[in-house]
Amino acid sequence: MIFFVFDIGGENIKWSDLDGTAVEILFPIWQSPQRLPATLKRITSNFPEGAKIGITMTAELADCFVTKREGVKFIVDSVTTALARFSPLFYQTNGRLCTGAEAVEHWQQTAASNWHATSSYLYSTDPNNHSGFVLDIGSTTTDIIPVIEGEPVISNQNDLDRLSNGQLVYAGVGRTPVFGISSEFDLRGAVVSIARENFATMADIFRWLNAIEEERESTATADGRPASRHDSRNRIARLVCADSSELEANEIDSISIQAKNAFVSTIAQHLNKVIQNHPQVPFIFKTLGRGSFIAEEVIHKAIIEFSTTPPAIIAYSSDIALNQSVPALAVAHFRAQYDQGIS
Repeated sequence: MIFFVFDIGGENIKWSDLDGTAVEILFPIWQSPQRLPATLKRITSNFPEGAKIGITMTAELADCFVTKREGVKFIVDSVTTALARFSPLFYQTNGRLCTGAEAVEHWQQTAASNWHATSSYLYSTDPNNHSGFVLDIGSTTTDIIPVIEGEPVISNQNDLDRLSNGQLVYAGVGRTPVFGISSEFDLRGAVVSIARENFATMADIFRWLNAIEEERESTATADGRPASRHDSRNRIARLVCADSSELEANEIDSISIQAKNAFVSTIAQHLNKVIQNHPQVPFIFKTLGRGSFIAEEVIHKAIIEFSTTPPAIIAYSSDIALNQSVPALAVAHFRAQYDQGIS
């Protein structure tokens, strides 16, 4: 039997199967939510008959929905309408898969469930390490999950509670506006306040620093121009109310390095908080997500006051697409167990 799982986010739809096939398409749901059923049908048009599908989601938070409950219902209804022939089941933060009706009835457990699937999967399937931390640095958010014996250690699982305890950081290496991370830069011998306008995102910073690749065909940027280094330079200059003709390349370098360092410090501060709250969890860190390239630096900055012993850092994959699709792969694994009658 073949299993596919969709991770339906606010900006992207990712899907994976048990073989590790990982695909992602841009789908900013807030712009045209009504297109979701047709998009899912198009994606699955060549899926084999008899395939089974699982779903996890975070798109319910998109502001095209008045409430998260409304968002969950819309996504569930879209899936059950478009993909009924694949018998879709929905992953919840209690570790269960359920029908669409149950997913809507218990919407709080259906909303933002992908972090739970990821952390459960990474440690419950590892024969050597059953406890540690998950550090998933994504395009939009970062998850920091302590795990003991294959189970995420968290009493309150909604996004507000997770923001409060440091396990959810609404910052990532893609969409996050730079002014949400930095407030000022040292430039030309002065401290320059940043323009509090979405002139550039962290994707521009990391693209300029050659940490993420150019995507010249994409215009999902602050100014609608291509996701190229050239255009990133222009966007970064505007952070200090300049343009690229007014700043030298080394000044763009300086701004970008300062913004990167501020990002690392932000994530490290939250990781430090989670570590302090869970001293029983060993210093084993499984890293993934689009921003996994910066995870090691974050970890070392966070634990410097706790231990001189090097932490065990286990990167999930060097494949960027697969690194971003672990939640879908995790739910595919659980869907296979479900259909095989394994609890």
